[in-house]
Amino acid sequence: MIAFATAGQGGCAITDAIATDVPIRAGRAPRFTIVTSTFNAAASLPRTARSLAGQTCRDFEWVVVDGASTDGTAEVARGFGDLVARLVSEPDSGIYDAWNKVLPLVRGEWVLFLGAGDTLYADDVLERVSAALDSLSPGTTTAYGDVTVFDPATGEDTHVRNDGFQGLDGPWRGGRPVLPCHQGVFHHAKVFDGFRFDQRCRISADNELLLRELLAGRGARLELMVARFEAGGISAQPASRLRMVCESVYINWKLGIFWRRAPYQLAVLGINALLHPLRLLRARS
Repeated sequence: MIAFATAGQGGCAITDAIATDVPIRAGRAPRFTIVTSTFNAAASLPRTARSLAGQTCRDFEWVVVDGASTDGTAEVARGFGDLVARLVSEPDSGIYDAWNKVLPLVRGEWVLFLGAGDTLYADDVLERVSAALDSLSPGTTTAYGDVTVFDPATGEDTHVRNDGFQGLDGPWRGGRPVLPCHQGVFHHAKVFDGFRFDQRCRISADNELLLRELLAGRGARLELMVARFEAGGISAQPASRLRMVCESVYINWKLGIFWRRAPYQLAVLGINALLHPLRLLRARS
């Protein structure tokens, strides 16, 4: 494993180490931890780095976990210097394996998961979010804002995603209650005590944590735009839709809400199962 650690405000001196275990840096815990998992993201990761480097709020650490990329992603991340608080580069079995690996390294009070190429919406996002968090009820563990989707080919925003959670009686989509996008969600670090993402899910494991906290009434909406994320991720691929629905229904079962709208979920599963072969053919053509 390769680890890359720094210390101080946004990092001071850089310490390189190659070891099986590297201690978490000492010092005051930051307000935010930004987690980015990567695989062959050398071209897109600098976009995220520029966004974080421009933040007016410097009270954050950036943890990058790379799945042993072959395009030089780890070297690109090292080039960001003390902007990266911790870099881990080793093989993983997917995004949730990567996230689980770095959860013990998280030191921030609040955690945001940004993909490689994703950016914060403006330079003052963390500053504004930090102020908004101070006004929330003490029991709040999940705070979310809006996000925009952008086309990496043009750099233009294509649409806004401002889905808010309206409870089990609110709208459902894709076999589950409508949820905010993870790029706009700040999780209090205490929600990860004893929790790890279910790696049987490859696309939707983060929805379990979101639903658990929102159903318990520990969520709050932030009236601001948090992030931009790149269109065309795995969850947007038609060939992935059946698996995504299956994972959503599985999570509903785990959380005890399957029976709330069981006929609807079974109908969505059936429709997607019928359409799946056609989607695979189109994806291969």
